[in-house]
Amino acid sequence: MDYKPYTLGYKRQGRKDAFNEKRSAGFEERAEYLDFIRKATGYSLTISQRTIPVAGFVREADVTKFWEIYQKIHNDPSRPIRISFNTMMLRLVIECLKSAPILNAHMSYKPFNATGTLTYKGNVEVSMPVILPDGRMLPLLLHDMGNKNLDEIAAAVKELERKLNNTIFEMALYEVSKERMFGLIKHGHILQALATGLSSLVGPQKVNLPPRKARKEYKKNEKYEDVLHGEDIGEGTVCISDLGSIYSGKGFATTSPILQPTTSVMAFGRVRDEDKVYKDGEGNLQLKTIKVLPFTLLFDHKIGGFPDTVPFLNRLDELLENPEVMLEW
Repeated sequence: MDYKPYTLGYKRQGRKDAFNEKRSAGFEERAEYLDFIRKATGYSLTISQRTIPVAGFVREADVTKFWEIYQKIHNDPSRPIRISFNTMMLRLVIECLKSAPILNAHMSYKPFNATGTLTYKGNVEVSMPVILPDGRMLPLLLHDMGNKNLDEIAAAVKELERKLNNTIFEMALYEVSKERMFGLIKHGHILQALATGLSSLVGPQKVNLPPRKARKEYKKNEKYEDVLHGEDIGEGTVCISDLGSIYSGKGFATTSPILQPTTSVMAFGRVRDEDKVYKDGEGNLQLKTIKVLPFTLLFDHKIGGFPDTVPFLNRLDELLENPEVMLEW
């Protein structure tokens, strides 16, 4: 049995069009069961929202100089892969995290006796919300990003897309379901594990796996390293969202709650032109057009407070004001 029609890369645009048509039903009263992606993200977000006191910082940064450097890098014909703005931002944020590793940490906390552990991670595992070929969205992981240069990050993003197109996503989600169930059992939540497992395996809200023959052909023909697995879906060490890729309007970049056990989440919008009034050297008012980038940083207040994020913001300001160093990235 051919397994290809069940992979996400099969008739990609048709899948997305069908998904968008289905959810654009107008004012028609109807009910539908939550698919596994909504169930999984809903569970994680609900638990995180209950347990993480969130603080944040929102700004609209002047990225005029940064944009000029980005254009030079983006149009450089000598690079093996054309560098996107998303790749530039990933590299920028990772560089800033080196000045504030507390934002790239995992927090374990027990409210009952007010004890916990803050674990600084030795590497950067970027959780990046991705729009799947069928129109749904799920956070996928870019592994081992801490010491990669721009070309290596661009290659990692391209490799993630290649694997995504080869993957029968329901099988990867099935792995996530099993891992979550075992995790609940490990922490003593036996009844919840059984309820979660049963709802994922049987009933109207189960994971809809392809026919057995298609799954066998998939496992037989696709190498492990050519497809996504449960380990490629999750919270990582930091979440970075490129909201500008899906919405071009004005406004601040907002983002989702911080996912346990991470300590921060960041989002950036689309760069836009904005007129700015300033005083010249003689005190006269002048008008100029600058490039503006909406940027949001949210963090778990249990790590301490706003001073813990200042090194990150200072490094961000420094790089946006003097972005020439990025030409060496």
